[in-house]
Amino acid sequence: MTHLAVTPARVALLLAGLVTLLVILWPLGLGRDYMNHLARTHIEGHLGGDPALQQYYALSFDFIPDLTMDLIVPWLSQLIGTYTAGAVTIWMAFLLPPVAGLVLAKTLHGKVTWLSLLGFLTLFNANMDWGFVNYSIASGLALLTLALWIRTSAGWKRTLLFAPISLFLVINHALAFLMFGFLAFSWEVISYFKHQRGSLTAFVRQCVFVDLPAMALGLAYLLMSVQGASDLQQGVDPLYNLGQKARTLSAATEFGSLPVAFLAAFALVGFSWLAIRSQWVSFAEKSGWLCTAFLALVILIPTAVFGIWGLQLRYAAPLVILFGAAIVPSTAFTTRLQQRTLVVFACIGAVVFTNGALQMAKIDSDWRNLQAMLQNVPEGPKIFSAYSREDIETAFTMHAVSMAVIERSAFVPNLFTNTSPVDVVLGMVDLHMPQAYPLLPEALSARAAAPPQPSTNGYWSTAYANGWPETWDYLLYFKSSDDPGLSGFPICEVDASETVILYKTGPCATTG
Repeated sequence: MTHLAVTPARVALLLAGLVTLLVILWPLGLGRDYMNHLARTHIEGHLGGDPALQQYYALSFDFIPDLTMDLIVPWLSQLIGTYTAGAVTIWMAFLLPPVAGLVLAKTLHGKVTWLSLLGFLTLFNANMDWGFVNYSIASGLALLTLALWIRTSAGWKRTLLFAPISLFLVINHALAFLMFGFLAFSWEVISYFKHQRGSLTAFVRQCVFVDLPAMALGLAYLLMSVQGASDLQQGVDPLYNLGQKARTLSAATEFGSLPVAFLAAFALVGFSWLAIRSQWVSFAEKSGWLCTAFLALVILIPTAVFGIWGLQLRYAAPLVILFGAAIVPSTAFTTRLQQRTLVVFACIGAVVFTNGALQMAKIDSDWRNLQAMLQNVPEGPKIFSAYSREDIETAFTMHAVSMAVIERSAFVPNLFTNTSPVDVVLGMVDLHMPQAYPLLPEALSARAAAPPQPSTNGYWSTAYANGWPETWDYLLYFKSSDDPGLSGFPICEVDASETVILYKTGPCATTG
């Protein structure tokens, strides 16, 4: 009998198969921002044939550097449905980054290495926990693009090749384009100091007349997109928040469980420190300095710029992937040490995958319960949401109400119109507030008594919920299991679960 050799590529294929199975079993297994993105791409794909959506939403052109799902879901949903099309993007977001790490290892070492499999420990990371599917896919594309850059000699052929690639990358996500640009430029600077780019004059000439034009289309698109930054809410977070930066340590492995995240992060950091200190590993040429430059970027990057929050989360997982791709065992890393290390990381990987599966199963179940609840409302309602307390532990967060767009062609207040081709029609601007924070019960009381106010900027209104018993048709109330629900408002309960209550406002309601 012939036995198949266990190789890194085959193990990677097995891990990819496990991820595929998880997505098939729980295609709605992401929370937080994900449903908001899926809802707006649903609008893009179905607005033309849905009169209920047409009374609330419209499409508008702008230079938006965050469009990965917009490039996939609208047309694919026509074939397989919105949720399944979204699941395809989840699958891509999980797998593209670690697979890019294998390609980088092949580029740097001429083979897929065992240590490049460390990237698979970052499958379930903070970006996926937050539902940043666009960025996760684009970060994988950025690492693949870096591998191609390394393989291609400097010259006009590379310039012509990368000009459209840079444009495609920034359209998918600006932060992934900037990551690629930083790593590519760092690679060139390191190459110069390694005496591989000629004299300083020749190197500067290359950067200005060869490398910069390769990025020109992407930079131009990014510059035009910055002109619309005024549409974003400013001051969502300080430029540099030390408390949030501290979470960067676990960002590469955080997916719904801090203990699991810190276990995996501690193992990765501990192994990296020991491996480098004890010279168990060696870096591919120039890649050690490249990892050092990337680490400096992760440490120094702000937490928020132009109203875009969560910058501290973005680059931790790609750093781990790059590090794993860059290193190979040295003679000091004995076979016995390698076997022990393999056992440790196999056990940690099993914990990481088990936690990922459990989290996805729970989130998928929560979404399906909400999906069933929304069948109690007619097509085309106006629905907003509130929360029993600000720190409530739920996969839904402030964007759960977006599911009503897909299920009932509803109008919701906080759709991401500020970072998408979707806009609200003029008559709905006063009820619109993208990225709106959850309303708490005390805020509901104040908003109910306050008179409606028109938008002051023409995009949205911070007073979107003022006078809400008259201006909105339904209220979704997300609560802890021991919360009895709302009282004292002109609303009536339509349906309820342990963590969600659907209320109707209007004629049916009586004051409780």
